[in-house]
Amino acid sequence: MLVREFRVPDAAMQGSLHCTYLVAYEGPAEDLNAWRGYYLAHHPTIMATMPGIRELEVYTRLDWVGFLPWPRAEHMQRNKTAFDSVVALTAALNSPVRRAKRTDYSSFPPFSGKTTHFPMSTLVIRP
Repeated sequence: MLVREFRVPDAAMQGSLHCTYLVAYEGPAEDLNAWRGYYLAHHPTIMATMPGIRELEVYTRLDWVGFLPWPRAEHMQRNKTAFDSVVALTAALNSPVRRAKRTDYSSFPPFSGKTTHFPMSTLVIRP
């Protein structure tokens, strides 16, 4: 996937264990170009204001040739945000910013498929 990094107000992660929150938009969109154009122009700006956010990345799919013997995921987009802890993620998800994100979600160009959310603990190992 192609990675687009977005700036957040304070990217100084505290410690090596943090909370990562992944969101997958499986799609498809009626018009992928319009959907992605709207999303990238609006949603990350709102996401970057979530309290305690340390990292924000949007991943969009690339097409490739491959012959591995299992099904290929065709998600149109995935997002990754990171927070210092599950407590910080919970606070962000209960903030007014989440309501702003939901309002923006209702303005997305038409798409179908699931939108899944995956919170997880992440341990960063540095050499």
